[in-house]
Amino acid sequence: MSQQIQRLLEEISNNSHKNIVLYTMEHCPACKQLKERLEYLNIQYENIEMDGNEEMWKWLKENGGKDYVPQANVEGTLLSEFDEINDLVGMIISEMIGRKIIIK
Repeated sequence: MSQQIQRLLEEISNNSHKNIVLYTMEHCPACKQLKERLEYLNIQYENIEMDGNEEMWKWLKENGGKDYVPQANVEGTLLSEFDEINDLVGMIISEMIGRKIIIK
């Protein structure tokens, strides 16, 4: 587990005041899956629709983001790789149920 993922897991353990922003597109299967997982875990987030949002694409690229979705900004840390986001969600679930799981 990377230190970045461990730190983010600690920061969102009490999600009620945390800032989680997802950058997604409506017809993206991975985006839909990610949003469903977070909603199932009752994790609040802000969703920014990227379809046609050139200003936000520019901002993402200027801040280390990639040319694809989904991406997530958790407490100011931009996660651009889907595997990183899945690792974080998997660790949240692991913490909740008390055993390790891996999301593929």
